[in-house]
Amino acid sequence: MPSPVSRRLASLTDSPTMAITARAAELRAAGRKVIGFGAGEPDFPTPAHIVAAAQAACADPVNHRYSPAAGLPALRQAVAAKTRRDSGYEVDPDQVVITNGGKGAIFGGFAALLDPGDEVLLPAPYWVSYPEAIALAGGVPRVIPTRAAEGFRVSVDRLEAAVTGRTKALVFVSPSNPSGAVYPRHEVEAIGRWAGGA
Repeated sequence: MPSPVSRRLASLTDSPTMAITARAAELRAAGRKVIGFGAGEPDFPTPAHIVAAAQAACADPVNHRYSPAAGLPALRQAVAAKTRRDSGYEVDPDQVVITNGGKGAIFGGFAALLDPGDEVLLPAPYWVSYPEAIALAGGVPRVIPTRAAEGFRVSVDRLEAAVTGRTKALVFVSPSNPSGAVYPRHEVEAIGRWAGGA
């Protein structure tokens, strides 16, 4: 009998994060003291005012309808205004897309941009799900190692050296999870200019 899922989906590896989290839960259930380094979840409940706001939003009939695929217009406008206020970067609300989280945004971006065989520059260390999201969209991760001595940051020269005729995208994260690397403003601007072809 043929597999019920596509070959592409079946080729993906299980999440190391969830495997570590499940193993820690097993050890705790067996009475072992464990400090988990898997899923990054807080060790406290969601604050009461956030729970109350979510409950009020669920009770409001205005929220009982489908929202636009890109997100509620008022929320997209608020994100554009916050971006302008906090970074000075002018973005039109029509350029804002609301997702259910960072992984959803990354996967949606790869699905929209990548054709089979397109390469994505991926500075390492990187979050464990990025290569799988690239592969699921038909792309090929092109890993660029970094070193502690460099602050786990990649330079424009290293990015340029990794480019091939199939390069389509760059995953750029600052502050980085898992390394904690934070790029200084001048490096962010230089990488932005490079990625924009300037």
